[in-house]
Amino acid sequence: MRICHVIESASGGSAQVVVDLLRAGIAAGDEQTLIYSPVRAEARFLQAIDALRGLVRVHALEMQRRVGWRDIIAAGRLMRLIRALGPFDIVASHSSKAGALARMAGIFLPGVAQVYTPHAFITMAPESPAIYGLVEWAASWFCDAIIVGSQQEWDHARRCLRILASRLRLVPMGVDLSAHAERDPARRALLAEEGAFIVGFVGRLVSQKNPERLAEVFAHVAAAEPRARFVVVGDGPLHDKLRREIASRGVADRTRLVGGCDARALMPGFDCLVCTSDYESYGLIFPEALAAGVPIVSPPVGVAREAASEGETGVVTGFDASDIAAGVLTLAALGAEARARLAERCREHSRRFDFSETARRTRALYASLLRRAR
Repeated sequence: MRICHVIESASGGSAQVVVDLLRAGIAAGDEQTLIYSPVRAEARFLQAIDALRGLVRVHALEMQRRVGWRDIIAAGRLMRLIRALGPFDIVASHSSKAGALARMAGIFLPGVAQVYTPHAFITMAPESPAIYGLVEWAASWFCDAIIVGSQQEWDHARRCLRILASRLRLVPMGVDLSAHAERDPARRALLAEEGAFIVGFVGRLVSQKNPERLAEVFAHVAAAEPRARFVVVGDGPLHDKLRREIASRGVADRTRLVGGCDARALMPGFDCLVCTSDYESYGLIFPEALAAGVPIVSPPVGVAREAASEGETGVVTGFDASDIAAGVLTLAALGAEARARLAERCREHSRRFDFSETARRTRALYASLLRRAR
């Protein structure tokens, strides 16, 4: 198949999914092109696509996150670029802005199947303007399929956005389970003290992840558990705000902010993974934590309920910081043997989230659209 992937938000989980889909497409023998925006592209994403050059055609096209009249110009440029690089069987757009631009361009690209993956609808944000919901509903009529990553995102699309069920496809986003690191090297890299209980967070420091709530969770846990130490893996516009919040709550001396890096190398050193997001499309950190043998503490966002399986591999909490902290303290109270059994259950449960199944179902969708077009 001839597939063109388009992404504006080339960072975090959405970028990782695109890279994994490109690798799967290479293995399947597909002819692939990537169009990405360099404006918000993370260094890890750029390194990954550099390694794929020669196997995937890669083109940069500036796209702005902010909504404005310049989007019309960007859509026109995208249309001309897709025409010049094509023809394509599938245009697969990722994230809200790329999805909107690709579907605008698609009006003038007859015969090309449009597949949109929001990686969390922007309308899932509590402060999202109502006009964005109208835009998502209107744009849904200009694509062949919309891939959602969890039942929560499906429900949002149906109940809040009124998108037709026939447009939606539920494809859970798995992870590469072949990549793993060992606990002891990870603990050394984290400078973990003997007996310390490491509470880890992984994610971009943006409002969706609610870093202010994270600092509050740390403070609650620190007050009740002297062994607790905190690690934040990730960067973003709210990095400095989080640092100030941690300092104001008196836990700066027990917290390490390691910045943006490959969290999979550090995650096995955690004793639990904490999530404080307001919403998630899926939450790739959940299966990554399970694969590392790390239990999860999270409110019910994305696939948290499926990942933290009925308390067997973690704790699903409310959204209040005190509830999340109580979940962390429940795990901290376990003895060494119980925690070892919990880690093993996590690794076993992670097999449900293998990316090979994500790739198979995504490619099957592409193939069905291609057959229908023919």
